Amino acid sequence: MKILHADLQRGWRGGEQQLLYLAEGLKRKGIKVCVACIKEEELFKRCKEKGIEVLPLKGNRSSDLLRLGYFGKKFDLLHAHCSKSHLVAALSKKFHGKPVVYTRRVDYTPKKDPITALKYKLTDRLVAISEAVKEVLERTFKGVKVWVIPSAVNLREIENSLDLKKVKQIRKELKGNPLIGSLAALTEQKDIPNLIRASRFVKERLKEAEFVVFGKGKLKEKLLRLIEEEGVKDFFKLYGFVKDVPNYTKALDLFVLPSKNEGLGSSILIAMALKVPVVATDVGGVREAVIDGKTGILVPPSNPKALGEAILKLTTEKGLKESLTEEAYKLVSEKFSVESMVNSYMEVYREVLK
Repeated sequence: MKILHADLQRGWRGGEQQLLYLAEGLKRKGIKVCVACIKEEELFKRCKEKGIEVLPLKGNRSSDLLRLGYFGKKFDLLHAHCSKSHLVAALSKKFHGKPVVYTRRVDYTPKKDPITALKYKLTDRLVAISEAVKEVLERTFKGVKVWVIPSAVNLREIENSLDLKKVKQIRKELKGNPLIGSLAALTEQKDIPNLIRASRFVKERLKEAEFVVFGKGKLKEKLLRLIEEEGVKDFFKLYGFVKDVPNYTKALDLFVLPSKNEGLGSSILIAMALKVPVVATDVGGVREAVIDGKTGILVPPSNPKALGEAILKLTTEKGLKESLTEEAYKLVSEKFSVESMVNSYMEVYREVLK
């Protein structure tokens, strides 16, 4: 079996981590794997570090379409991992004639236009990362069959990469007691303003609390202005992109995902694997990982007061943190393993290739 994966996303987000997990897992099982991605972007670099074959792309639709069309002939199927690569992979089918699989990771409704309709029509198998995403696809495209394969975390890799000395240094640098934060791209979807506004509510009641967001994105300047306007600049920091996700996540006393929409939220799974308590908005597939009151706390989206109250609850109630984190770790280890994800995708590939 020979699989060509395609991802035209710039930067490094949860989807790129999931693709890397999958490529590594398939390679361990003796399957030929190649990842087509934009040259010198983070995914390209990490694949090369892991010894995974890469096909460099330019991020230009026309040239990437021709490149996938040509090299696709050497593989049994193409697997697209983001919306941009989905279109290019689907259209490249005209040149190589191989099946196309697409994994959708977001829970908002696909656009209703001829191009979107065409790329879904040319797709041989749809995979959703949560039941919530599946429901959106089935509602939009009547009669379509959608497989659900959840995102995963590599528990062993995460635990082995932990450097408690570095965690201590990060905590010393950021000085929060508690230190509350998130790892998220600075995009509309992640709704960092929700957390910014909630931070003021929390700080009024928890004087030593500090807030931080690890991540980069096009909204940075807009968010910096909001931090200034809300009067929280003394205790709310936009740290920037960090490559070492486990140690920065472990440095937090509380992980917050304040999103407007979310397919599942792989950053949540990492926090749960590290036994960092989670507060998240009840959107998309989040509730499939964060079971309210059992593995974390859920709040309505775009509601800073509710978010702030949940943060206070989890940082002040003794015993709650321990019970939630133990249950969360158990859930992650049983339901969201890389091995399970890889085996599920292999079933999809075999069915398509039959």
